Amino acid sequence: MSNFAFLDKSWPVLADNARLAEQYITSDPNAALFKMRIFSEKLMDLVIVALNLNMDYSLSQHDKIQVLRKNNINSAIPDLFDIVRRIGNKAAHDGHNDLEDAKKCLLSIYKLAAWFYAKVTGDKSLFPLTFNWSQVKKQAVVKIQVDEDAYIKEFEALKEAYQKELDELKKKLAANPPDQQQTEEAVAVVTNTLGLTEEQTRQELIDVMLQEAGWDTGDKRQVEREYQVTPFPNKSGKGRADYVLWDKKGQPIAVIEAKKTATDAITGRHQGKLYADALEKMHGVRPVIFYTNGHEIFIWDDRYSAPRQIWGFYTLSDMEYLFFQHQNKQPLSTVTIDGSIAGRPYQIEGIKRVYEKFDNSGRKALLVMATGCGKTRTVIALAKGMMNAQWAKRILFLADRDELVKQAKEQKNSFKVFMPETTSTRITGANADNRESSLYFATYQTMVRYYTQFSVGFFDVIICDESHRSIYQTYRDILEYFDAHIIGLTATPVGYINRNTFTIFACPDGDPTFYYPYEEACEHLPPYLLRYKALDATTKILRQGIKWENLTEEQKQQIEENGLDESQINFDKEALEEFVTNKDTNRFILQTLMTKGIRVGDDIGKTILFARNIKHAKLLIQLFDEELYPQYNGSLAAIIHSEIKNKDDLLNDFKEKDRPRIAISVDMLDTGIDVPEVVNLVFAKPVYSKVKFMQMLGRGTRLCPDLFGKGQHKEYFMVLDHWKNFEFFDIKPDGNLPSQSKAALQMRLELRIQLLQNLGQKGLTDKQAELVTAIREDLEALPAASVEVRKNWKMLEWLKLDQTWNILSAELTTKLKMEVAPLMQWVDVEGQKDALWFDNQMVRMQLLKLKDDPKLDEHIESIVYELSRLRLNLNQFNHIREYVIELMNPAIWRQADYDAVEKARQTLRDFMKYRGDKPGKAFLKLDIADTEQEVLKIKEATASYTTNMDPYVERVKKALEAQLDMQLVIQKIRRGQLLTAQDIDTIYQIFSSGRVEFTLAELAHTAQVKQSDLVGLLRRFVGVDVEELDNRFSQFIQSHSGKMSAMQISTLEMIKNDIIKNKGISFAALYEPPYTTRSQSGIDGIFGGKITPEVFALITPYKVEVELEEKHA
Repeated sequence: MSNFAFLDKSWPVLADNARLAEQYITSDPNAALFKMRIFSEKLMDLVIVALNLNMDYSLSQHDKIQVLRKNNINSAIPDLFDIVRRIGNKAAHDGHNDLEDAKKCLLSIYKLAAWFYAKVTGDKSLFPLTFNWSQVKKQAVVKIQVDEDAYIKEFEALKEAYQKELDELKKKLAANPPDQQQTEEAVAVVTNTLGLTEEQTRQELIDVMLQEAGWDTGDKRQVEREYQVTPFPNKSGKGRADYVLWDKKGQPIAVIEAKKTATDAITGRHQGKLYADALEKMHGVRPVIFYTNGHEIFIWDDRYSAPRQIWGFYTLSDMEYLFFQHQNKQPLSTVTIDGSIAGRPYQIEGIKRVYEKFDNSGRKALLVMATGCGKTRTVIALAKGMMNAQWAKRILFLADRDELVKQAKEQKNSFKVFMPETTSTRITGANADNRESSLYFATYQTMVRYYTQFSVGFFDVIICDESHRSIYQTYRDILEYFDAHIIGLTATPVGYINRNTFTIFACPDGDPTFYYPYEEACEHLPPYLLRYKALDATTKILRQGIKWENLTEEQKQQIEENGLDESQINFDKEALEEFVTNKDTNRFILQTLMTKGIRVGDDIGKTILFARNIKHAKLLIQLFDEELYPQYNGSLAAIIHSEIKNKDDLLNDFKEKDRPRIAISVDMLDTGIDVPEVVNLVFAKPVYSKVKFMQMLGRGTRLCPDLFGKGQHKEYFMVLDHWKNFEFFDIKPDGNLPSQSKAALQMRLELRIQLLQNLGQKGLTDKQAELVTAIREDLEALPAASVEVRKNWKMLEWLKLDQTWNILSAELTTKLKMEVAPLMQWVDVEGQKDALWFDNQMVRMQLLKLKDDPKLDEHIESIVYELSRLRLNLNQFNHIREYVIELMNPAIWRQADYDAVEKARQTLRDFMKYRGDKPGKAFLKLDIADTEQEVLKIKEATASYTTNMDPYVERVKKALEAQLDMQLVIQKIRRGQLLTAQDIDTIYQIFSSGRVEFTLAELAHTAQVKQSDLVGLLRRFVGVDVEELDNRFSQFIQSHSGKMSAMQISTLEMIKNDIIKNKGISFAALYEPPYTTRSQSGIDGIFGGKITPEVFALITPYKVEVELEEKHA
């Protein structure tokens, strides 16, 4: 006889499922778990009915469990459901086949079934119920296929039978509700008999969470409960640790302190430390401390880091690596950075800034570096250093686009190039179970589907490319879930980074961990990035649009010849390429590029042309190939955008091959693409975001040596602006700041809160009560798996209490709006976009009516228009077609009261997905002569550094350079090379023979340099070889990167710049401001005793001995 026979009479389908689980459990535990997973999900729906909860049955089991947690029932019930869910998921996804886990689940569903039976029937005649294992007989069964597809198939097959049982329960409870006293007595018997206590189920839930992290809770060699420790600071001198986790050597690797669910987990912190102290005395090893209440988990590796909240337990492998780090992790300050990967001083300084923050217990950092400055190379060197120092075993690189992931993983300047021996994996659905690599790459969009399949401690470092608020808003759970060091990368200038982005990466507002802006990169000597020349190239149509009154008689005649008239021609410039196009205007755009753009060899140089949309791009390529430049046989230009099938091949050809030279891009090449050969950018569209504008300009800023031939480098790039974008940003420097978009559910909750307040002001308390119910249903939909939701569990527990809603106070509505509403973005609303849009429109309608707002008529018109788009010919409308037609009358909406609007919302929300496309204006193609063409220079590419040389100094320099026997000597002086005795003789001979009109005494007086310092004196006039100087300093910084701090590196940059500016350095100046602002002892205090002599050796070739009256070199 089955243990579940008590279900046979009223719920035979449910009982049969449990009976099958009993039959399978010993011979095929995986199949039994499969059956139990179905049982628990269907039992959950029955429980929802029994508790009279107004809940969406389509919610996931996980979310339904969280709804139960928010209701006033024994907390053991949702915990038991959660245990079955967690183990059942392992069976479905991982083929889990553990008999002990299957037995735990069977006992859990038995307890749940007994509790449910008591709750619904109040029948005590069968009690006390006890689970009889002798009735679970081993039977020979044929193994069944167990996977997610099989689960769904069986679930669907039984759907009708389960629904019948569900409907019958609803009818029975409605017609004959059980006696409350009898029910409470029956539930009490079950609770006492079967041990449905919070303590017991909390332990079981912690067990399951440990099992999810790979711990065998049935093996005392891994997990031991109630482990006795001594000495302990209490009367008996003994204590019992809730859990001790053991490593393979039998040493305590972690201790877990478990507190009651209702208790703040942090209260277990001190108790956990006491257990760790005792275990260390007993075993000579200090374990890591975890403390939890079943909802919150904290980790405290108290000798090495501060406590922090995490979202699961570490695996044994994670713990072993943590202990390995205890013995082997080196201070990052001592790491020598691989200069072959990132050898520029600013790159090394940026890495050092991050290292210093991590050495000082920071766990997040933000690098802001201008496009083209080598962010990827910088983080590759950073990652390699952290791996070498044993700070990282596994690293995850995230980006928001496939192309950026590929670029970082395997293309030029990638991890594959610079760390070829390190195993790497691109995370996809096919290989999301790979755990053998060291480097992992994924888009945010992919990772958000698979991140929970990894343990919280799996990744040691996460690198987030193009880190900004929109990414974090959508994919925050990924970063919160992993207990890793997190490094954000962005090229967005500091002034345009959202304040919350700084908060995300634990930086003060406006102060990233490291910042290297575009201007600084351009001004460096030699420059790291290039400036641009810009031409404003417009026509009358580009400036004014196409309006009949602005056209010439000839243009009007051309239009009329095409069968059009005055009424059809009224387009402002914003309509260009959206609703109207003119061939001649686009001819001008293409011809301007071909005549004004920079050429490389015989052809136009590599160019990105930013088109307004795909339609515009197609028009441009057609004009280019068929009409203007057919001689290139379609090879010179190509469209590259995300919808083209072979876009990757085209992009690689543009990057690596001679042709295509012109990439006509629709958004795809606006950001993140690295093609140093690009010398022309064509803005054939308006740009209103300053951040995006700067990113687009960044496509041309990269250096490209020998582009025009050996020794002929790319010096600047050309920007052709056809939409007066530069003028727009001159007038409005910040551009149009993007408004922060809100998820539809967040908007709905905020609107409902506003409506709730307005109903109160009108005294409509009955409507308020209905709305409170709807809002509480909204809260029940919050996904408890979300890290952000879990962070707020205390507040959500408070909101589930009925008494919280008795008084709709300002405190309550403020909490709902400011703290709860933003959480709604984490609810999965796939497929509900149109329904939620309609919800929000109807709530707005109710608000406008309550406030007698004059905007009501306008809102009604928009709703009627949207209803007119519904495809009423579909069968889905058969039963409501007349109702919809009635609502297309604006008068009906004006007369509608609050309830009528609510009825419309409930009736039509699920039908809004059947709207047809919006009727748009026909796209008009014209070909009229575009007049008043103008091409104006608006920006010259200025030199990075101009000497503004004094005419006297220039005369001396030219006079010396004119002496043939001085040319090699001058080269040595500029390069900081030692002069020979013969070189010195040559200098004196030239000055003493009168071959130059100046004397050394005269030059010394003018330059205020001692005449005895012959080399320093002449360098004041002939200057410094900037590239040689930069190479010397770069090599010094690279070779000393493991010995120097970021501040010391930036000080070397100051010294180098002083040498360039002053054509030498006075050692006395190193003990004056600005050096003394960094240390009162000047250069000695900055570098300390070990490095200072080496710094002096580096700069001695550029030393200048100044006259005493000169204070600065």
